[in-house]
Amino acid sequence: MGTSQPHHAKRDAATAIINTITEARSNRRERPIRSAPNVLGGFVFRSDLIPETGDAESDAPNCKLIEQQPGAVLQSHFHIVDQFQIMVAGEGLLGKHKVWPFTVHFAAKHTGYGPITAGEQGLHYMVFRLGKDGGAGYLPEQRDQMKDLPRRHVMGPPVDCLSDTARTTLACTLEHNAIAVQPDGLCATAYQAPAQQTILGPEPKTGRGQFAYIAAGSVTHDEQQLGAGTVIFITPTEPRLELTTGPVGAEILLMQFPKITV
Repeated sequence: MGTSQPHHAKRDAATAIINTITEARSNRRERPIRSAPNVLGGFVFRSDLIPETGDAESDAPNCKLIEQQPGAVLQSHFHIVDQFQIMVAGEGLLGKHKVWPFTVHFAAKHTGYGPITAGEQGLHYMVFRLGKDGGAGYLPEQRDQMKDLPRRHVMGPPVDCLSDTARTTLACTLEHNAIAVQPDGLCATAYQAPAQQTILGPEPKTGRGQFAYIAAGSVTHDEQQLGAGTVIFITPTEPRLELTTGPVGAEILLMQFPKITV
């Protein structure tokens, strides 16, 4: 996973919010993690991209990088908001499923998942939400705090990143349905594109907000050059996200939150 040059989080004229892993390293901090009884928990490093520091305010989009250290086990849990996760480095298990870059996972609010077990190289993942979570509810201890809502847990097959050489020799852009488009707009698409290709995301009004993650290479967006490790958030009222790939192409993961939730 590459990183781009420092690029302070900003909201442009079209209201997109942009920040990078490189910039977020300035607020990186260590945190212990909770695990099941008699299971070694370990610790993680957390870096906030959106907003730049601290937790998001209510109903504000937020994104962070979690670096789970080798062998660490995060207890099964749930959140009170919908969330996407992308595995960006290392390998491990989510529940009983093997995960590695770039696995995309979606969990609806009040849907339990896990545990998350980091392998020998650790497991690093980006977390994307549309509003403040307030912390995980751990299972089974806090099961009584889960609301009686439809459970929704979706995980796509990993999309392995191409080398710069392999990507530049592509004849056209490859699109992978990490999570196929659902009737309510939920989807996640991985794009692998050679140089000077235009990538158009889905219509934002078909969902409740989109995050794009530049996994490799570089792109231009609104005349800004953005490298690997960049995150972009756009609201449902914006035009379609348009990105132009750089000299070695780009690998882009684009996630859209479902439009209607209960």
